[in-house]
Amino acid sequence: MTQPAAEPQDSPGRLWELLDDGQRKALRAEAELRRYPAGTVIIREGDRSDWVLILMTGRVKITSVSTGGYDAVLAVRDPGDIIGEMASMDGSLRSATAIAVEPVTGLWLSARAFSAVLREQPGISVVLLRIITSRLRYANSRRTEFGDSTAAERIAAILVDLAERYGVPVPDGTLIALRISQRDLAGLASASREAVARTLRTLRADGLLSTGRQRLVVRSLRDLKQLAPDEH
Repeated sequence: MTQPAAEPQDSPGRLWELLDDGQRKALRAEAELRRYPAGTVIIREGDRSDWVLILMTGRVKITSVSTGGYDAVLAVRDPGDIIGEMASMDGSLRSATAIAVEPVTGLWLSARAFSAVLREQPGISVVLLRIITSRLRYANSRRTEFGDSTAAERIAAILVDLAERYGVPVPDGTLIALRISQRDLAGLASASREAVARTLRTLRADGLLSTGRQRLVVRSLRDLKQLAPDEH
């Protein structure tokens, strides 16, 4: 099967792929393998829980309740990524919700077990810090990038990101190999669902996009990039 596109160039990578064999072995020794059907709420915002999950298969969307009261999609986590690390390290309430987009398997570690492994394998902490720093830098750059942009530009930028990360070549363009709804797009782009629907209609009419039920094919990634903010 054709693999989705790689992480952006400035990403340090996913936790699991950055660890050496000894570090992976140490984590596996303390972990439980857990499975979650698609649609499962793995972590709920506001809960008090103290464990982490390293994704082995499947993808998870990270959401948070916006000031308008709706669930905004903040990010998508892929196989090899870790979720739940912040609350497990500082004991705070969960800052976001994590939902399985597709069937997920992962290595589950309690906060105590995870901390013990970090003490035994301090190199993991260095990798984790790089990842957390990268996520914060990305969030800050996205806020700056989106600051003066229109909803249509933000939606185009998100579609470019998704096509570059999850794009699979198909005869009529690039299939975004991730089930994503208009509501998800609205959250990722900080836009209303009406703005998403309107922008998708325009992109279809212009021949840049074809859509189905939670299926998106970018017909011309080059032309779509021209509609996104200058950073793209």
